[in-house]
Amino acid sequence: MPPVAAATHTAEILFVDDDADILSAAQSLLTALGNRVVTARTRAEAEDRIRSGHYRVLMTDLTMPDCSGWDLARRSKELHPDRPVILVTGWGLAPEPEQMRSGLINGVLSKPFTLDELQRALNSITR
Repeated sequence: MPPVAAATHTAEILFVDDDADILSAAQSLLTALGNRVVTARTRAEAEDRIRSGHYRVLMTDLTMPDCSGWDLARRSKELHPDRPVILVTGWGLAPEPEQMRSGLINGVLSKPFTLDELQRALNSITR
């Protein structure tokens, strides 16, 4: 088994997903990597936490019942343009180069994810 990617930085992360099991797993894995994690399950919770600004990285599910990850990415960038956003998806999304160049999102993480994949995603945005 290959070693887990070394943590180059730790962060305060806002992780948004409507699935409680995904939230729990993400929180456990990200905490094990030395990060502080705040979670949200609904658009209202996510927007409240985005407004408060108590995070350095937003990781958000792409598809949720009451909003999309794109909506939350736009809101986060409106209020905190310097904070990276990683879309988390089970759809195998490959963002268009224009979407990445626009700065709306900084990366994509596919579900299900491993500890190593989480760390690599974080390392890629904190270099």
